[in-house]
Amino acid sequence: MKDYKYVDYLWDDQKAAELNENQLELFLYRSNLLGADLRITNYGGGNTSCKTLEKDPLTSEEVEVMWIKGSGGDIGTLTRSGIAGLYTERLRNLKKVYRGLEDEDRMVGLFNHCIFDLESRAPSIDTPLHGLLPFPHIDHLHPDALIAIAASNEGEKITKEIWGKTMGWVDWQRPGFDLGLQLEKCLLENPSIRGIVLGSHGLFTWGQTSLECYLNSLHVIEQASSYITEKI
Repeated sequence: MKDYKYVDYLWDDQKAAELNENQLELFLYRSNLLGADLRITNYGGGNTSCKTLEKDPLTSEEVEVMWIKGSGGDIGTLTRSGIAGLYTERLRNLKKVYRGLEDEDRMVGLFNHCIFDLESRAPSIDTPLHGLLPFPHIDHLHPDALIAIAASNEGEKITKEIWGKTMGWVDWQRPGFDLGLQLEKCLLENPSIRGIVLGSHGLFTWGQTSLECYLNSLHVIEQASSYITEKI
């Protein structure tokens, strides 16, 4: 059991082992654990994703597929039927046809042209925020402590005070394709960061495995909570 003061470590190694390293099942397991704590994200808020290699039914070639919480779902109760599966490369290729902020609504419709899994839930507007980042496992959460920092007048300054160069910052804007491009740009300019704080919005964290992603999310939230407690 990991020792955290402000969040609960719920990961069960035995339970995870029973999933036989199935990345999709581990992604759902991680999602449910994160959503079980309303200090970490509000009901229906945030989204999680993972990327796996799958056999393309049309070419029999191996392709990368991103699995992400579908529109209108809740990560705390997320099941296989509540996620969308998209060709990652097709999603990233939408950058070639994106025409700017006035094009956001059209882009949401184009997500359907990237569907891999025909039983997918409708992809949400946050889909490119995950797809344009390269990490296998990504959490987008709305932790109370992070919101307090992200929504403060000096949110960017506080982010740097807590995490230095290990966390990025992206100013608030409406979720959509351009916000995904801003996250991608932030990472390209700061390749060693462990996550990104979205101004007045929330948190992005990631990892190479589902457990690593989970631990990264908890650690960042713990640090933010500790900072706030010290300042009260």
